[in-house]
Amino acid sequence: MKRPSATQLAVAAAVVSWLISFYIHHPLVEGNVYSDVASFWWREENLQRGEMPCIQYFFEYPPTACLLVYASRLLGGVSFTGYYVAFSLLSLPAFVAISICLSRLAGLPGSFFILVPSMVVYGVYNFDHFFTAFLAAALLMQTMGRWRAAAVLLGLGFSVKLFTVLLLPLLMLETGDKRKIAETGLLFAAGALPTWVPILLINPGWLFEFVSFHASWGLENSWLVWLSNDPFSQSTKIIAYLTALVLIIRAYTYSASFAAKSFLTLSGFLIGSPTFTPQMTLWLIPFTASFTRLWVWLPLFESANVAILFTWFLTDTPTLPWTPPQTMALLRAIALSAMWATVYRAPASANFRYVSSS
Repeated sequence: MKRPSATQLAVAAAVVSWLISFYIHHPLVEGNVYSDVASFWWREENLQRGEMPCIQYFFEYPPTACLLVYASRLLGGVSFTGYYVAFSLLSLPAFVAISICLSRLAGLPGSFFILVPSMVVYGVYNFDHFFTAFLAAALLMQTMGRWRAAAVLLGLGFSVKLFTVLLLPLLMLETGDKRKIAETGLLFAAGALPTWVPILLINPGWLFEFVSFHASWGLENSWLVWLSNDPFSQSTKIIAYLTALVLIIRAYTYSASFAAKSFLTLSGFLIGSPTFTPQMTLWLIPFTASFTRLWVWLPLFESANVAILFTWFLTDTPTLPWTPPQTMALLRAIALSAMWATVYRAPASANFRYVSSS
């Protein structure tokens, strides 16, 4: 009997991860786990009526996320279950793409990181798995020396969630000359703008609402809330942004590989960010799968991150210190800080390795 290939095993692992995530959040499962994708339906009568987010009503995510929700509504019909199933089916290719990229970046063991608890619990949940698929593909392309494809993929990720822009300066610096730097920026825009431009042309006021919404958001799952005891403290938000800025600048100026600097940039942003929702940890899976020195911290990091959701509804004030979810967020921050320090102190150990599919 022929042994399955690495790609086949990666796809199988992705399907298993997706099936578990699909099941635990399914609306017909008794005791199902909360998901943002479900909350989008119940909070928005506009969506239930079939209106398009970002154009016919405000939606707090970038344009491609709006299109994914709208496509789920169109494909799923008027029922909540149909909408959820449609969103889940649209999610499956992202799971598969992540797993295949992991197998190329970290070898066969890496592909099984698609089964880590955070991926299962926060997979069919929000938009971070789509974002991570583009991110992982971009990292793979850069590892293969295909920086142009990497730039386009980072742009596509930006259209789902904005944060691939943090890696754009690193990619520009890697290309080495002014012409290629300009080309990288143009290719990034080519990936990002096809969904941004129509939204902004049809509903230019959405951008102001988008910026205002996120600017007004308080501290969420940030360790810095323990300093102020107030999730809406503006001074603490400033400290948070300054912390993130310092860590990002240090990553940009550090002498290390693109892989190491990318991890230091994204993890540094998450450490300092005033908003660190648990699904955002999916961004780090390509790195944690590849950098074996980080594995010692994964049990604490993963268990604390998953516990944020499972303890969130045990209290009426889940954003305050000393509550179970914020205690878990603090433990997660400790683990992530240790992971950041591990890569910072030994950057040579933090590399991707391209593994052929053959």
